Amino acid sequence: MEFIGGASILITIISIACGCLMTLAILGATGFFMYKAFGSTFKSIAGNRNVLKTGVSAPAVILNVQDTGVTMNENPQARIRLRVMPLGGEPFEAETTTIVGRFQVGMFVPGASLMVKYDPSDKTKVAIESLAYPNANAMGQ
Repeated sequence: MEFIGGASILITIISIACGCLMTLAILGATGFFMYKAFGSTFKSIAGNRNVLKTGVSAPAVILNVQDTGVTMNENPQARIRLRVMPLGGEPFEAETTTIVGRFQVGMFVPGASLMVKYDPSDKTKVAIESLAYPNANAMGQ
């Protein structure tokens, strides 16, 4: 009778171990697919935050806007092509990806002016600082 009791304990331990392994495998696979689906969005946000902290301000004009198909809290992510015009430097084109507020979508159109910050050592790193030139007169007076 002791053999049957020992076997039942062994079966219970094996069942618990298999259940734990299956749970870990499912969580690992879910995490991997979440990273693949949203990892670039979070990297883009983190990269923009770094440029906004340490970059150089410059006026820019939007050349092109594309929807990436990604949304965060119902706000779309856009890929924006810009012509950056640094003060005292040569203008250059750059691209940035950012989350656009639902009420701001109409402001992101080709020809719109905005302020950006860019990394002078790597001009491919650009982040949007504000949606208009500083001291822009919105009333046209």
